[in-house]
Amino acid sequence: MNVIVPRSASAAGLTQRALLCALLASRALLAPATSTAADADAPPQAVFVAGIKDPDWKSYKAFLAGMKVFDQAARLAPAAPLRFVLRPRTAQATVVGVTMRIATDDGNSIAVPVDADGTFALPRSEDAAREGGEIVLSKRRNTLSWRPAIHSPGVPADARRMGDLRLECLVRWSIEQADLLALFRASINVFGGPCTSAAIKVDYLSAQPLAAVYLESGARRERLAAKWIELDGHVYLPPVHDSSWPDDTLLRFEYLDGAAKEGGQP
Repeated sequence: MNVIVPRSASAAGLTQRALLCALLASRALLAPATSTAADADAPPQAVFVAGIKDPDWKSYKAFLAGMKVFDQAARLAPAAPLRFVLRPRTAQATVVGVTMRIATDDGNSIAVPVDADGTFALPRSEDAAREGGEIVLSKRRNTLSWRPAIHSPGVPADARRMGDLRLECLVRWSIEQADLLALFRASINVFGGPCTSAAIKVDYLSAQPLAAVYLESGARRERLAAKWIELDGHVYLPPVHDSSWPDDTLLRFEYLDGAAKEGGQP
């Protein structure tokens, strides 16, 4: 599952109880603080990350809750559809040929088409949620993970729109918290949740390693501090909580090889 952990801690192998203890012990480090995208001297923060016990899939009911949150917050990206994307979790994993379905306790099955790039849209079915629907993949367990993929039309291939990222965060958190212990969930929500708190950073993935990220809104342009680009440039941590950056803010990417990413957006 995706959890909130201190930046200095490793998520691998940790239990939910250990992560809760780490979070509570780190309250002093997690106090909200004002900062800008270029503030390299900000105190350590928490990061919304994937990486422990079966983070891949939740129940269909949890995904349906995320779809409802998308409807409620659609103003953040009014022209964007809600889709999800499959991500390989290992170098050997691939989305090629994957099939997906929603299987329910009553034996029914709903096919979910998956595009060649791994993106898919889930159907909405209250009946499937009531019948204990589970999302079933044709790949081995722990080889593919998922993320919301919300892209407003007209955004350049080397950029992301801030409102799209904010909406992805809200959808993701709504789905991820379904399996968290109530106390752990409450500890996270003390800070207003991962999408609106300056004390928490949210991780986003880039298919191509990043050299730099710039935030642009009108005449304002700031470089994201280098410490918020991690894992050899494949993860970036934008300030989705910072309302001084409007939803139409663009995050412009520079890649390590100097070339624009091929085949779509990060």
